[in-house]
Amino acid sequence: MVMSILERTREIGIMKAIGGGDQDVRKIFLVEASLIGLLGGVFGIALGWAVGRVINVGANYYLQNQGVPAANLFLIPWWLMAGAIGFALLVSLIAGSFPAMRAARLDPIQALRHD
Repeated sequence: MVMSILERTREIGIMKAIGGGDQDVRKIFLVEASLIGLLGGVFGIALGWAVGRVINVGANYYLQNQGVPAANLFLIPWWLMAGAIGFALLVSLIAGSFPAMRAARLDPIQALRHD
């Protein structure tokens, strides 16, 4: 998020010069941070579920060859998935709050002069 602010300093200056307030700039960066956290949480759960399914299929194949009935060895409960997404969202908002406040405090004139 810090790099995003440094790369978009001129854009922030333009937003503030045409009337965007500190709250507007802060809100833009917090929404961006929360979307990054939400997508990271969803993709992490999807990857974990896929790996669990692959291991489950391999383990069941081995167990059936040994004469043991098939079972669902890896199961992710819905509350754990929801908690993981909520935690990823919370961490991203906390991590994005300082850069968002920093972006909101930028002086529009100095931001427009930034290369």
